[in-house]
Amino acid sequence: MRRRDRHDDDPELFELLANLEEIAEATRIPALLCRLLEIYGLKSVAYLGSGLSAQPGQGPYLAVTYSDDWVDHYKAQRFVDVDPAVQIGMRRMLPIDWDTFDRRDKNVRRLFGEAAEFGLGRRGISLPVHGQHGDRALVSITSDASDRDWRHLRLYYMRDFQMLALHMHQAILRLEGQRMETASLSPRERECLSWVAEGKTAWETAIILGLSEHTVRCYLESARHKLGAANNTHAVNKAGKANLLSQIP
Repeated sequence: MRRRDRHDDDPELFELLANLEEIAEATRIPALLCRLLEIYGLKSVAYLGSGLSAQPGQGPYLAVTYSDDWVDHYKAQRFVDVDPAVQIGMRRMLPIDWDTFDRRDKNVRRLFGEAAEFGLGRRGISLPVHGQHGDRALVSITSDASDRDWRHLRLYYMRDFQMLALHMHQAILRLEGQRMETASLSPRERECLSWVAEGKTAWETAIILGLSEHTVRCYLESARHKLGAANNTHAVNKAGKANLLSQIP
């Protein structure tokens, strides 16, 4: 399992995000999901997307690390109709811890009981993604962490996987032929990122540009948000690929 006390510039998270941005064919998705299992010590990872293609009649997109037996059983029992992760998750905006689901319904109890028998893990989180054109996705992860460990781990999982879920969705949209819009950065955001790319700190950038350090950090935060970047290094990488960085004299 990956370390829990990660810093802002996390090489493993950056590696995963970079791999998602560079993925060129759908056949590489399963290997990337398995890499997530390895790094985060998870039992399973699943991606469910809808509205990804403009073609009429296109069904949902599914990429999972589940066994074929569980997928077949899930479909045969029509568990999707009672699965709160799907029924609630596809409508929600924020991550959902499966511990909050109401288990009083016998069908829901049966679903999670049988899922455990198939080795899916006792704990779970679902992270929704809502696109700009009606596309939606749900990334679900499961773990066998103890009660004590889960209280700690879930915070790290939610933090990293909100970013990973978004980039996974964008990668699959791109593989499905959707045109991805390029972020638009303000001149100041471009300047601040460009100096970061030159190895300058926020304080040094503030001196160079005649701004306060707080203002520079705000510009960098805004640029990261627009680019969907996990940190400054990731933002510089994405902006560079999109030719968004200013020319430093």
